[in-house]
Amino acid sequence: MSVLSVPRLLDAAVTRLDRIQRSRRLVGFIFAVAKKYNEDEGGHKAALIAYYGFLSLFPLLLVLSSVIALLAHGGHQVGDQLVRGAVDYFPVIGRDLQQNIHGLGKTGMALVVGLLLTLFGARGVADAIRTSLDHIWQVPYAQRSSLPGSLLRSMGIITLGGLGLALSPVVSGYALVFGHGVFFRLLSLLLASLVLFATLTLVVRLGLSVRRPFADVCVGILVATLLLEILQSLGGYLVARELQRLDNLYGTFAIVLGLMYWIYLQAQVLLYALELDTVRIYRLWPRSMHKPLTPADRRAYHLYVTRAQVHTADD
Repeated sequence: MSVLSVPRLLDAAVTRLDRIQRSRRLVGFIFAVAKKYNEDEGGHKAALIAYYGFLSLFPLLLVLSSVIALLAHGGHQVGDQLVRGAVDYFPVIGRDLQQNIHGLGKTGMALVVGLLLTLFGARGVADAIRTSLDHIWQVPYAQRSSLPGSLLRSMGIITLGGLGLALSPVVSGYALVFGHGVFFRLLSLLLASLVLFATLTLVVRLGLSVRRPFADVCVGILVATLLLEILQSLGGYLVARELQRLDNLYGTFAIVLGLMYWIYLQAQVLLYALELDTVRIYRLWPRSMHKPLTPADRRAYHLYVTRAQVHTADD
C-alpha cells in the first residue's frame, strides 16, 4: 500500500461512517450532541467550571459550616449531617475535606461581613456555569445578564445549588433509617434524584440570561440527573483509581488533582446533557462528518452567525 493511498482510505472510511450516522436517527442525534459540545468549546467550559469549582469549594464549605453553627444553637446533629452530606458528594476525598473545614471564628457583624466576602469570592464557579449555559443556548452578549443582575444570579446559584447538593445525600439517608431492603434503597435513590433534579432546575433557571419554557430544558436536566447519580455511585471506584495513578506521579499533591478531576468529570457530564436540549429544540441533527453540509449544519452555523452579528451591532 502506498503512502498516497492512506488519505484516500481514511476519506472513504469517514464518508462511510458519515453515511451510517446520518441514516440512523439515534446515532445521528448522539453525534450531533457531541459535535455541538465541541463547537461550543465544552471541554474548555468544563475546565473553567472545575477550576473555579475547586477554588470555590473551601470557601463555600466554610460558609455552610459557619451558617449552620450560627443557626444550630447547640443542636449540631442536623448541621453535621448537612456538612457531611456536602463532603460526601466527593467520594474518597470527602473525609480529607471535612477534617480541614472549620467555621469562621467570629460573631455578630464580623461574622456576617466575613460570610458575605467569602461568598463574593466564591462566585467564580457560578459565573462559569452562567457563561456556559448562555453559550450553549447561543444567547447574544447583548441579552446576557449584567451587573447587578449577574451578581444576584451567581449568588443564587451558589446558595441554592450548594444547599441542594448538600441536602441530596442527607434526604436519601433518612429513607435508609427505616430499613435497608430493596424498597428503601430504591426510595433513597428516588429522593436523592428528586432533590438533584430540583437543584439542577434552579441552577439552569438562574444561570440562563433568557427565560426558556420548562419543556425546552427538562430533558437535559433529567438526563443530567440520571447520569450524575450513576457517576456518583461509581465515584468511589473512579476517584480511587485516579488517585492511585496520580499518587505515583505527584505524591501528596495527588489529592488536589483528584478533586479537580472529579469536578471536571461531573462538569463534562452536565454540559453534555444540557446540549441535548439545544440539539432537540433547534433540530440540529443529523450533522455532517464530511461534505456536503446538512440542513442541520446550516441551522447550527446560522445560530453562531446571528449571535456574532448581534454582538457586533451592539458594539
